Amino acid sequence: MAQPRQSLSRLFLNKQTSEEARHQAQLQALAKAAHGKPFVLDDAPLRMMYLTPDCMQSAMRTDMPSHLLCAYSRAMMGFLLFNSQPEHIVLIGLGGGSLVKYCYEHFPQCRITAVEIDADVIALRDAFGIPADNTRLQIIHADAVDWLPQQQCEADVIFLDAYDVNGLVPALNSDYFYAICYQQLSEHGVLVANVWGKPSVIAPMLTRLHHQFQHQVWWSKSADSYNLLVFTSKAAAHSDVDAPRKLLDDALINQHPTLALRALSASLHYSPHQASATAAEISLNESLQAQLRTLLVADSRVPQDYAGFRSLVLNATASA
Repeated sequence: MAQPRQSLSRLFLNKQTSEEARHQAQLQALAKAAHGKPFVLDDAPLRMMYLTPDCMQSAMRTDMPSHLLCAYSRAMMGFLLFNSQPEHIVLIGLGGGSLVKYCYEHFPQCRITAVEIDADVIALRDAFGIPADNTRLQIIHADAVDWLPQQQCEADVIFLDAYDVNGLVPALNSDYFYAICYQQLSEHGVLVANVWGKPSVIAPMLTRLHHQFQHQVWWSKSADSYNLLVFTSKAAAHSDVDAPRKLLDDALINQHPTLALRALSASLHYSPHQASATAAEISLNESLQAQLRTLLVADSRVPQDYAGFRSLVLNATASA
């Protein structure tokens, strides 16, 4: 008889080790000292930003500040499978600036705009080595729901990577906001969303993106977490599952050797064209939930505690 699937809600309910208990106590003390603001944990060579003791927002190596430490952030760079030479990247959500720093270093001809609602997060930019604002980089303190409709971005890439202490921000994962993102993208622009949650929560989001972007939606689970990375292309020419692979060549692989773009390309999921009628939308939502239930299952590669996370990311950078 097949083993029952372990639900996401039970994935982190293993008995806490004494080492993890000490780690949690340290986080509680730091949070108390921060009086409700985001705080930093240093554990050389790692530096992490937490919104709360239960919510790590960002992580970096202090000796490699521009390296994408977490697999989900490397996977978000899969936009390169759609557009390998972006001229303007917009980020919704700053955090510790991992994506900002990588893009700033690797795309010297690209303009980068990051929008962050929390001034206390922006205040930690120096601690995470985010470059000062200049002609190429702007960090804007604003609510993206209000700010983005007022712009004329012509963005080649929009990263939607915004979380608060409760998880995904509903206002940034709505029909309205997806439509604004679509308007602010260039003709061949790509929206990349980092999402997390149960299939019943994520499937409606994919359904909304599916219709907003004329069915140009691909997704993949992160290699070492339960984050789902969703890629939506505005280009009408993309019409089948193999479309992102058309840009995949040795030059792109050699330029970004740590991103595992070939593996990401092979792991992308895709849902074919569906009519936009209500009945078809319901059917699509159910179909997506079924696909996600086979993808978002217990995964031995996902660390169960901080010690596992630390070991994983340090071993990954040592082999990079």
